[in-house]
Amino acid sequence: MKSYTNKLIYEHELDCGDLFKSCDFRTLPKMKISKSSASKTGVSLLERLTQRRTPESAPDGGLNRCLSIFDLVNSGFSIVVGAGIFVITPVLTANTTGPAVTFSYLIAGLAALVSALTYAELAARFSGIGSAYLYVYYVLGELAAGIIGISMIIEWMIGLASLIKSLSIYTDRLAFNGTIIAWESKHMVIDLPYMAKYVDLFALLILIMCGTLNLWGVKETVVVSAICNVVVLASLIIIVIVGFAKGSLSNWFQAVPEDDTHGEGGYFPYGASGVFTGASLAYFSYGGFDAIACLGCEAKNPQKDIPISMVLTFGMIMSLYVMVCGAVTYVAPYYTLANEASMSLAFSFMPWVGILVSLGAVLATATGSFASVLATSRVVYGMAQDGIIYRKLTYVSSNQVPVVAILVSMVLPAAGIVLLDIEELVMMNSGGMLICFCLTNVCVMVGRYQPHHIESKGVYTSAEKLSIFASLSFWVCSIAACACLKGLGLTIAGIGTSVCFLTVGVTTIIVMKLKLDEIWIPSSFKCPLVPWLPAAGLLINSALMVSLPLMTWARVGACTALGLLSYATYGIKNSNITLSKLANVGYGSVATDTSRSGSINSSGYVYTDVDKLLVDDVDD
Repeated sequence: MKSYTNKLIYEHELDCGDLFKSCDFRTLPKMKISKSSASKTGVSLLERLTQRRTPESAPDGGLNRCLSIFDLVNSGFSIVVGAGIFVITPVLTANTTGPAVTFSYLIAGLAALVSALTYAELAARFSGIGSAYLYVYYVLGELAAGIIGISMIIEWMIGLASLIKSLSIYTDRLAFNGTIIAWESKHMVIDLPYMAKYVDLFALLILIMCGTLNLWGVKETVVVSAICNVVVLASLIIIVIVGFAKGSLSNWFQAVPEDDTHGEGGYFPYGASGVFTGASLAYFSYGGFDAIACLGCEAKNPQKDIPISMVLTFGMIMSLYVMVCGAVTYVAPYYTLANEASMSLAFSFMPWVGILVSLGAVLATATGSFASVLATSRVVYGMAQDGIIYRKLTYVSSNQVPVVAILVSMVLPAAGIVLLDIEELVMMNSGGMLICFCLTNVCVMVGRYQPHHIESKGVYTSAEKLSIFASLSFWVCSIAACACLKGLGLTIAGIGTSVCFLTVGVTTIIVMKLKLDEIWIPSSFKCPLVPWLPAAGLLINSALMVSLPLMTWARVGACTALGLLSYATYGIKNSNITLSKLANVGYGSVATDTSRSGSINSSGYVYTDVDKLLVDDVDD
């Protein structure tokens, strides 16, 4: 086994991080920076795009650190479960996998576990707000962080819109017997392709209620979610107990009726291909665990609690998915689970169980919606605090809630709820999620060869350059291999071309592994089998990226382009790192003057002059 080199002696390090954390860039006086002063600092365009955040420069965040491991697990459980286990599972079982859906969720869970482990390692090393955005900013630089940050915001906003639309459907069915949707589909019709069939005003009202709850406070939101999750977890446990107690083994191997088109019957009615197709669809049911990392500045001990919470959440969710799928197909033949309400109908012989299942679906979707607003607003707040997007979004209320970020996080979901079909929303959300997963795998591969003291000027060590080249090359080769296999099929040409691309990608990883030694950095959690496990994660996510329709990527690309336009017109000139260089001050040496813009209390910033801009004019 290769030994670690360059072991750092941390006992003798000079930690200047606290000085920077006590600084608010709003306290800097307005300044007009000329070409001459800018050139003295040497902040070229390339340096701005590649400059990196450093651990010493991380601002405190100004939010209330009140979340324990239990609160973090509760938030992760809320957003991962959502309505997927109640709605996606029965439809997937009937149309794609049959009783073998348990194997599909097991395979998908093991594949998603790779990305979960990489998130856990990065969360243990880097603290702050922003999840994947934050990690990319530390490892790959400002431009890559801007891209992934915008992708994350789009992902969470679209995921929120799909959850809210699902919640409106189930609430209407359970409480109003479908009368609201019937009225909207008759009087609020939209007759356009790729658009919703009707304007869902009821879902818009639910979105406003979710936002209002988040404005109340993070601890209050988590408490409400925990109460709802007790009912959700109880309903899932009852499904497992009643399913295996009242069901029959014959349902797993039952033949389908002659006039039924749902496969050939038995445990594998759609064959092995159905199991793997189901696994690719079930993979997205595990998305959302990265929401835990968005709460880094509200966790009591983020570098220890967040990795533990991620692993606990993922293990619990994976176990529940497998057991619930097994119980549902054990109590009812798979071909009877062909619609979204099938899980409650499967227990029609015990009406109280069916009602509890329906209530669990509604509450699971509700808690997922609460958690989505929470995660989205924190990413928006973190990027605004770094100056990547508009600083006005960092306004924090007296009870330490990012009010403007929460309100902005509801704008795009509101448009999606009113205009887009739920299937289109889910597809767009999947694209953003896969991009985030791939870049976190890259960050772990590069981070193992990154020194503890990161250079903020955009200067990379030779080891970092090689690791970035190797990891990105493997990602590109993985996409090319999967695209060839999809386009050419299981032919000699398709398989041969794919193998060639993968060979090139694997070779770059081998060269990186042989030429570089890992740098020892203490951490509470490390992903095993680096770089091979993250490389496997890149390959899995690349295969799923290729499986999405081109129209999905066109929409994701358009939204990302709008975000990059925002960065190009604002963030590139106003990021914290750029401003500190243009002001000719370094991290840890910026003087704090609370008399200029407000006060800084013991818990974080309280801004009283939010509209004040730092720079009147930057002449490049």
